Amino acid sequence: MTPEQNQAGYDLVVSKSNIVAAVQVKWLKNNVAAPQILKFVDFLESPAACQFNYGIFITTKDYSGPARALIKSWGKDARIRCGIASEHKITWVNGDDGTPPPQPPKQDKIYFGIFTCKGGVGKTTVAAHLAGAFALQGFNVALVDLDPEQNLHKLVGDGVYVPNSKGTGTTIEVYDARAWDENAARDCKIVICDCSPALERNPRELIEKFDYCIIPTTLNPLGINKHGIVIQDTVQKIRSINQAAHLFVLVNNFRDPGIRRFKILKESFLSVYKHISQNDKKFHCIDPEQVCIRTSDQLYYWGIHILENPDNPSSELAFQLIGGKCYPRDDFISLVDYIEREAGIGILRE
Repeated sequence: MTPEQNQAGYDLVVSKSNIVAAVQVKWLKNNVAAPQILKFVDFLESPAACQFNYGIFITTKDYSGPARALIKSWGKDARIRCGIASEHKITWVNGDDGTPPPQPPKQDKIYFGIFTCKGGVGKTTVAAHLAGAFALQGFNVALVDLDPEQNLHKLVGDGVYVPNSKGTGTTIEVYDARAWDENAARDCKIVICDCSPALERNPRELIEKFDYCIIPTTLNPLGINKHGIVIQDTVQKIRSINQAAHLFVLVNNFRDPGIRRFKILKESFLSVYKHISQNDKKFHCIDPEQVCIRTSDQLYYWGIHILENPDNPSSELAFQLIGGKCYPRDDFISLVDYIEREAGIGILRE
């Protein structure tokens, strides 16, 4: 059965006995990205979808690495099923269907720096959860704690193990600057550096290796221009050492101000960095409407475990599902997906 004309959210309705499902079909030349699936998930959780028991998302191509990680994180009992349509059948990608996940090709390590000249903007939070997004996709990750305050060590301990229903899981291993050595993390394809806000306190040889650098900021009405000056200084400092890295300005701790106010804030935010983008082709100011890290209780209370049990704190991330959703997990997977599209990480592509 087809929906009414101009019906948003789905393309078809299928039913069997008393079960009714909304179906969305994507006829694409490229792999489905995580945000496309999340948009369908949001529809299924809206009042407009109350008559449906399930959602079915079908593509004629495939799913990107971040999209597959998102699907796998839901498990077998999710309310949405995702599949790939061929001429005579649909191959489901939810849960353990016996199909081994695509393995990344062997290559050198890829380095990320999380850096800005200003403290208190969430560098440690971004570094740890970016690592978690990669771990969900099957990559072992090394986190290098370069900040003298050692907050990464306090919050994550020696690391996090990410189980995998298909077999051996993946790891996030934590090192401080003095203990870091590539040979100590031979199994890690991704290296993420939580940098000190003082550039000179970060080992120059690591900054030179950055392939990508995330620069967190906030969408603060009184601070947009001030933050722009800080980030301009940040870009200049990074470029004094590394000319090749892709730089991404990321809005962290985003609170939805409403449509009218958001439009004003977004226009002002993007205009502050327009001149940098014109002069630096590897500088990317991420439109917060596409990707941002939303404010959530899970991120706000991440770290409470070290206060609850200071003598033996657990190693954890803010990726637990609550009511079937997790904003931090979805946002950081979307961030990885965005970087893949804009700058071509490479190892996430088949």
